[in-house]
Amino acid sequence: MKFHHWAIVAMPFVFICILLVLASGIGSSDESAYSIYDSVAFSQLKRRPLNLPALSAGERCPVSHGSQDTVPRVGYIFCAGCFWYGKGPVFMALAWSDQSTDEARFSLNKVPYEQRAYRAKTPWVSKPEYAGPILIRGRLLTGNEKLRFASGGSKPIDAFELQAPAKEKADSSRWSFWPTSMFVPHAGCYGIQIDTSDATDVVIFEATGPR
Repeated sequence: MKFHHWAIVAMPFVFICILLVLASGIGSSDESAYSIYDSVAFSQLKRRPLNLPALSAGERCPVSHGSQDTVPRVGYIFCAGCFWYGKGPVFMALAWSDQSTDEARFSLNKVPYEQRAYRAKTPWVSKPEYAGPILIRGRLLTGNEKLRFASGGSKPIDAFELQAPAKEKADSSRWSFWPTSMFVPHAGCYGIQIDTSDATDVVIFEATGPR
């Protein structure tokens, strides 16, 4: 009888402990749930067709024109004073350009050659108010050779994903910034499609130099 009485008294305590364990489990699953949400969002963007113009060999490259007033000149954005390309909310810069003109064009002559392509530093930013997925894809406009992208020491891929706001973003008033690399196969005219949750943008640039 004493054991039965102890069991009855202990049951509420055990029940409370179970609830606490479950609650802690729910809290720890938030990151997994967020990752699942991200996966669905990027899958939707990847279903958008790559809508880039096709050029004939020898046809003039219709390069995009940038602005030096789009992105704030702040210390946490590399190449902040460069020309930035795109309509927003995401913009890219060509760090290897000599910045002598607003045309999206740069030489491959001094760009390091790695993994059978020219690895060009390519900074990206997004406006402070944008939060969501960013999908970046590109290819040669006179053929099917794809551009590849990488961040840090990651493996270059041709469907590059960024998530805004950037993890390193200190506060909500700052722009998101990502230092990345773009792997360009050789000289030519290339198009980059930038897909966000509510827009699709295209930037066209020309890489000159060795073939």
